[in-house]
Amino acid sequence: MPYAKTAVFWFIGLLAVLVLGFWRSYFSVIFGDVHPTHHAHSFAMVGWVLLLIHQAWRIRGRNLPAHRKVGQLAWAFAPLVVITGTWVTLHNAAGFDNPLAPPALSIHWLGWASVIVFAILFALAMKHRKNAQYHGRYMISTALVFLIPGLGRAVGQYLPKLGIAAPSFFQMLFVPLIISLALVAYEWRTDRVRSPFIVFSMLWGLTLLLWVLLPELGFWQSFTIWVNALDV
Repeated sequence: MPYAKTAVFWFIGLLAVLVLGFWRSYFSVIFGDVHPTHHAHSFAMVGWVLLLIHQAWRIRGRNLPAHRKVGQLAWAFAPLVVITGTWVTLHNAAGFDNPLAPPALSIHWLGWASVIVFAILFALAMKHRKNAQYHGRYMISTALVFLIPGLGRAVGQYLPKLGIAAPSFFQMLFVPLIISLALVAYEWRTDRVRSPFIVFSMLWGLTLLLWVLLPELGFWQSFTIWVNALDV
């Protein structure tokens, strides 16, 4: 697999982006007044990225027995990511001052989309766990889902301090799609397995499309109002 030697460093970079992006809102105040949803979701997300780092390191070192043994933890952490991701999505939507504002309606969708896309990619990774080419690529794709929460915050917080205009959050949402399409192009050119990254590109493209369309639809407005009324 062409990513076996470098994936671990990209996953470490993802962890650094998450810490940097959430430093101000979470890690610097972790022992302060933080809602339980954020503790739970942080544990699940960081745990998943650490698992990706460990598994990629074992593959890099060709230690397949350790990779398979520790990989069993994925069956625990993936449901935690889904459950806590759902919880934090409900909690965030319940805090909207104006649930009918287009940004609120779009952000609400992104929470659900991230959970759904992650769950699909994990299911596909486990379905193909005996095929290293497919399994590894689907696991890499789960990391792309995790990129935006940290990267979007980091760019918005730190670029203006450097005198650089930060792109909008919606523009940042295209970063995972650009990465996945670049991987598809690379694998197409080298005649390697590419369908997992095509699947991610389609799922993330649909996520972006619905970010724009859903705020205009009555059923989504009604659902967001209902979630906003929940005390989660």
